[in-house]
Amino acid sequence: MNQKKSNLWKKIKNWISRNWEKTKPDSEVRKGAALALVVLITVVAVINGFFLRPGLPGLLSPLAGTLFFLIAAAFMALLIALLIKVLFVIPRFITLTGMAVLIVFIYYMSEYPFDQSLLIGIILGLSWALMGGALVQIFKKKFSQHSVIKKIFVITALLVTVGLNVYVVFWLSDYGSRDHLFEDQGLTSEVKSLEMPDPSLSGPYDVRYVTYGSGEDQKRPEFGKQVDIKTEPVDASDFVKGSKGWRMKLRHWFWGFDFEKFPRNGRVWYPSGEGPFPLVLCVHGNHNMADYSDPGYAYLGEHLASRGFIFVSVDENFFNGHFFGSLKTENDGRGWMLLQHLKLWREWSQNQENMFHFLVDMDRIGLIGHSRGGEAAAIAGSFNRLSHYPDDATIKFDFDFNIRAIIAIAPSDGQYKPAGQPTPLKNVSYLTVQGAHDADVSSFAGARQYNRVEFTDNNYWFKTYLYSYRSNHGQFNTVWGNNDWGMPGGLILNRKALLEGEKQRQIALVYFTAFLEVRLQDKKGYIPMFRDHRYARDWLPEDIYINRFEDSLFRPIVHFEEDVEVTTGSLKGSRIRGQNLAVWREKDLGFRRRGTKNNNVAYVGWRSGEQVPVYSIELTEDNRKDLKVDDDSLLVFSLAPADEKPPEPEKGEQDDNKNQEKPDKKGKKKDQKNKKKGDQDQTEEPLDISIELIDSQGHSAQLVLSEFQNIPPVLKSQFTKIKDESDIYGKAYEPTLQIFEIPLSQFSEAFPEFDPVFLKGIHFVFDQSQEGVIILDRIGIGGRNLDIR
Repeated sequence: MNQKKSNLWKKIKNWISRNWEKTKPDSEVRKGAALALVVLITVVAVINGFFLRPGLPGLLSPLAGTLFFLIAAAFMALLIALLIKVLFVIPRFITLTGMAVLIVFIYYMSEYPFDQSLLIGIILGLSWALMGGALVQIFKKKFSQHSVIKKIFVITALLVTVGLNVYVVFWLSDYGSRDHLFEDQGLTSEVKSLEMPDPSLSGPYDVRYVTYGSGEDQKRPEFGKQVDIKTEPVDASDFVKGSKGWRMKLRHWFWGFDFEKFPRNGRVWYPSGEGPFPLVLCVHGNHNMADYSDPGYAYLGEHLASRGFIFVSVDENFFNGHFFGSLKTENDGRGWMLLQHLKLWREWSQNQENMFHFLVDMDRIGLIGHSRGGEAAAIAGSFNRLSHYPDDATIKFDFDFNIRAIIAIAPSDGQYKPAGQPTPLKNVSYLTVQGAHDADVSSFAGARQYNRVEFTDNNYWFKTYLYSYRSNHGQFNTVWGNNDWGMPGGLILNRKALLEGEKQRQIALVYFTAFLEVRLQDKKGYIPMFRDHRYARDWLPEDIYINRFEDSLFRPIVHFEEDVEVTTGSLKGSRIRGQNLAVWREKDLGFRRRGTKNNNVAYVGWRSGEQVPVYSIELTEDNRKDLKVDDDSLLVFSLAPADEKPPEPEKGEQDDNKNQEKPDKKGKKKDQKNKKKGDQDQTEEPLDISIELIDSQGHSAQLVLSEFQNIPPVLKSQFTKIKDESDIYGKAYEPTLQIFEIPLSQFSEAFPEFDPVFLKGIHFVFDQSQEGVIILDRIGIGGRNLDIR
C-alpha cells in the first residue's frame, strides 16, 4: 500500500514539473510583467498628480504633481529593490524592478482606510504583472510553437486579468446605489406652511462685490494687485505653535509669507443701499490649501447680500493641509483669525472715509463656519467674551463684538480644547446642520457643541439643528462638491445616494437665511421652522429631516445629567418610575464610530403584554411652582428610535403573549411573515406611543404622539460602495434626537377636566406599537413667548 502511494506522489510531482517547464515565464515575459507594473504605477502617479494641486500656474500644476509622485515611487522602488537584493532570493516570475514596483503599489493601496485595501492592492498588482507577462508571451514570434497547455494558460491569464481590470474600471466609475435608503412613503405628517416669504428667493437689493487683502498675494490677483482694499497682516505665530521644520519652510515658500504675516483676505458681497446692514462672516474648513475653498460660498454671498446682509467669505486657506505638510495646531488660530477680521470691520465702521462706514451694522453680527471652520466659528464666539487666551494668559484679548448668531455646517469638535476643556458657548443663537451621508465628518459632532450652548442672561436665545438624510459634507461648498474624500480616493464613495448639489445648497439658502433674518433682522415669523422643520417643507428639497430646538424659555424637568440614579429627575424631588418595561437604562449617546456626544439619555424599551408598559415622571408642588406651567406652556422632549429590539421575554411570558398581536391604527395586524430579510427598515410601521398627563386632582388626558408628529425612522447610511464599511465608519445608524413640542392646551381641550396648571405626572405610555426601544432626553416645559430683545 505504501509503495502505491509513493508511486502516485511521484507521478503527480512529475506531471507538475513537466507542465511548469512548459509554462514557466522566460526573461522576456518577466520583463513584460515588470513593464506592466511600471505602467500601472505611472497611471496611478498621473491620476494623483492631477489632483495634488501644488499650486503652480496652468498645466505646470498637474505636471509637477505627476513628477513628484513618479520620483517618490521610483525612490521607494529603488530602496525596496536594494532590500530585496540583499535579503531575499528574487522570485523568478518578475524582475527585481517589477518586484519593487509591485511592493510600492501595494503600499500605496494599503493607505486606503478599509480592511480589504491591502488584499486589493496585492490582487491588482499581481493581475497587472500577469497581464503584462501574458501580452509579451502572445506577441513573441515563437508563441505559435508553444505547447497547447501553455497557450491555454497564457490566453486564460490574459482574459482573466483584462476582465478583472475592466470590472475595476466600471466599479470605480459607477456612482453607487440607493438600495439602503429609507423611503419616506408619506409617513411624515404634515403641518400648515408658514405665512412667510420663501427665504431662498433673492431679495430686493442689487448686489455689489469687492475684495480686501494684503495686495501682495502671489497666486490670487483678487488679493494681490487687483485687490480693492488693502489690509495689514497679523502675527499668528502664537496660534500655530509646534509647526516647524523643512515642511513649514516649503509652506512659507508656497504662500510667500510666514506665520508672522498672515493676511486678512476676504471676498465681500454687499447690498446696494443706504444701510446699515448686518455683517456675516463665513469661513471654510480644512481642504487642500492650493485648491482654494473661499470662492465656494459665492452662492451664499450673492443671496444674502440681495436680502440685506454684508457677507464676507474669509480666506483661511493658509491654515489648511497640503502634501508640503499640515500645521500641528491651528483650529484656535482659525477662530482667532475670524475675530481679527471683525477688528478690521470695526475700524472701517468708525472711519468716515471708508466705503463701509455707513453700511455696516456692528451691533448685528453673524458667523458661519464649515467643517473645521464650523468649530472655529464656535471658538471665535467663545474667545469673543474672554479677556485672555486660555492656553497662554500673557496674550490679552480685546474683542467683545456683538455676535448674535453662529451657524456651523457639519463642524468638527474637539480639534481644539481651550485649556484642555470643551469649547463653551454662551448667550448666542446657534444653528448646526449635518448630513447623514457626510463621508468626511461622518458623526454629528455639531450635536456635541449644540449641547454645550448655554443661555444665562435675560435675553431671548435659541439653539437648533437640522439633520438631512441625503446630504454630504462638501456640497455646501461649490469647490468641494460631492466627493468628500477628494480624488482619486473618492471614486470609492457611494455618491448616488446624495442629493444633487443644487438641492443640498437649497437647504443652506432656506435655513441659513431664515436663521440670520430672525437673529439679525428681527423677523420672528421664521422661528416655527426651527421648532419644527415641517413648516419649511415647501421650501426644502425632498428628503427626510430631523431637527432639534431649545430656547431660553425652556425649563428642564429631566435631562439625565445630574447623577447615576435612574429614579430621580433633574428637578429636586421629582421622581421617575418604570412599569412593565423590557429596557430601562441611562447612558451617554454615542457617535456612529468612536466617541460620544457627551449627552446622557434614557433608553426605554417595551413588549406589549397584559399590562401596558409606562415610563413616568412625577412632580412635586414645588416643581410645579418652579416650572410656572399654564395653558400656553408646551410639553417638550427629544426622542429618537434605537436600532435595537427589546430582549426576548422569558418562556412563560412568551406563552402568555403568543396570540396577543396588537392591531395597528388602521385595524390591520402587522404582518411579519411576508417581510423579506433585510427589508425591515423599509416595511415596518413607524414607532408610536401615547402621552398621558395627570393633574394633582387625578384628572388625566391622553393623546397619541403621531397626532402631532411621527417618530423618525432608523436612518442608515452607506458611505462607500463597499458593503461592509464598519472599519471605516462604524455603525450605519447614528441616533439623532428629534424635538417634540406639544401644547398643553391640546390636552385640556380634549379633556376639559384636566388642568395643566396643576400638572403632577407625565407618562410615556407604550400602547401603540407592539414592541420597540426609544431614546429620551431633555423632558421639560417650554413657552411660546417669541419676544426677542
